[in-house]
Amino acid sequence: MKSNESPSHAPSAASIRFSLRFKILLALTIFNTLAIAVFTVDRWSAEKQRIMEGLRHRLDTSARALPEMLPDGYLDRANTPAAIAETEYRPLVNKLSDFCNATGIRYLYTYTRHDGAFFCTSSNGTPEELKTDTHTRYWDRYDTAPAALFEAWDTNTGVYKEVSDTWGRSYTLFLPLTTKSGSRFIAGSDLPIDFVEAILTQSLRRTLSIGGCSFPLFFAISFWASTRFCRHIRWLATYTHELSDSNFEARPDSPLSRKIHLLPATRADEIGQLASSFLSMEARLLSYLRELTETTAAKERIQGELRIAGEIQASMLPQEYSAPSDRKRVDVFASMKPAKEAGGDLYDLIHLDDDHLLFVIADVSDKGMPAALFTAAAVTILRARATVQMVDTPEILLAQINEQLIRQNSMYQFVTTFLGVLDLTTGLVTYADGGHNRPYHRPLGQPARMLPRGGGIALGVMPEAVFTRHTVQLKPGETLFLYTDGVTEAIAANDSFYGEPRLETLLTRMAPDATAHQWVTAVTEDVATFSKGHFQADDITVLSIRYLG
Repeated sequence: MKSNESPSHAPSAASIRFSLRFKILLALTIFNTLAIAVFTVDRWSAEKQRIMEGLRHRLDTSARALPEMLPDGYLDRANTPAAIAETEYRPLVNKLSDFCNATGIRYLYTYTRHDGAFFCTSSNGTPEELKTDTHTRYWDRYDTAPAALFEAWDTNTGVYKEVSDTWGRSYTLFLPLTTKSGSRFIAGSDLPIDFVEAILTQSLRRTLSIGGCSFPLFFAISFWASTRFCRHIRWLATYTHELSDSNFEARPDSPLSRKIHLLPATRADEIGQLASSFLSMEARLLSYLRELTETTAAKERIQGELRIAGEIQASMLPQEYSAPSDRKRVDVFASMKPAKEAGGDLYDLIHLDDDHLLFVIADVSDKGMPAALFTAAAVTILRARATVQMVDTPEILLAQINEQLIRQNSMYQFVTTFLGVLDLTTGLVTYADGGHNRPYHRPLGQPARMLPRGGGIALGVMPEAVFTRHTVQLKPGETLFLYTDGVTEAIAANDSFYGEPRLETLLTRMAPDATAHQWVTAVTEDVATFSKGHFQADDITVLSIRYLG
């Protein structure tokens, strides 16, 4: 059956906050950014390591070349304050200064240790120091010697360190050496820290430039790829909205429909497979909708017929009790609530004459339409057979009904039945039981109690079945309460059963002057309260007979 409304849960294009292309482009951009960042950091780390290794090699070469630039035996003699004269020291200063100017070394020097302190034994001077004659003199004490210098001397291992002292910040090598004669000394070589930082900064800028130039290229590639990939996905998404807006009626002449139908032939990839699956799903959906329309119409027709059947069945049952004389000697009320449109329970009231009321309650083994048809047959047979001659022989009436039901019971159903005749003058009830739930008798001033077992079997089961006659005396004000198993087998939300003990307790609590209507209402409401939250699994029928005398 077609609907004039499109499904409210289908997302429209306007309700999409971020498109698939945007998400893919964002993911690729984030990936590219991270990849470029990792590449930049890795390249910068490798470049920095290479630069620092080159600088350390430069310092090491200079420090090892220093002893070769000094006179033979100079470092063996330079171990006391007066060992080297100024006339010998100054030419060495000029020689070392020329070497430093040519190689870019800031300071090149040697130190020896005496009485725990370090003293200069050779050194160059910067151009400004040579001009002002403020260069380091022979045997000048190194008062601000860093810990790295002591570490190099003590461990006899070269130490590279960034040093800040009287001569400024520098990247320094302290290299412990020994002359051929065994004299120990430290050869030091400094590079200005500004020079080191300038080289590293230049390398960093070059690396960042490479990464920065890569980003636009990768972004352009990502934009093109995401647009191309999502184009056909957008076609399919738009096509679904067209189907929804057209109530799932195919439009083969629309431009978008033609594009979608061409995709399986033009795209030999997952997009083509997706389009093919989509078109197949569309065809199946249209077929299902046609079948659903037909099924819904048929179901509504059947439900209408069942509703009518239920109304017909209800009309066959007595709606209210009316006494044949002006004097009301009995109060009767009944209720039937089928589990489906038509039920398998029944009750009936028949006046055999002015003083005898026949009552019956029954429960067919099935539910729904089959049970309703069997119920109608049972009621018809009962009313045809119930005559005044049956006043004292309800067991014979049950036997006759049983035989006729068996002859027309092609569906192998059966019906439990309790049939009785109330003498309105004396209150004596003569009854026969056909395998039904035992009714309750509520004597005056006493609790409710079940009638004794009748010993009969359900009708429609076995031919020539024998039923037994029983009696129970009702005094004025006493009540006989009949019910089907839909009452005691009602199920609560926790899957427990209503049960006979609960019913018996409720009937015992009823007021002595309660009407038949109040008895029926109390039971049906209590069953409804008990089974709230669980579906009704069986028909529920109750019949209350209060003898007034």
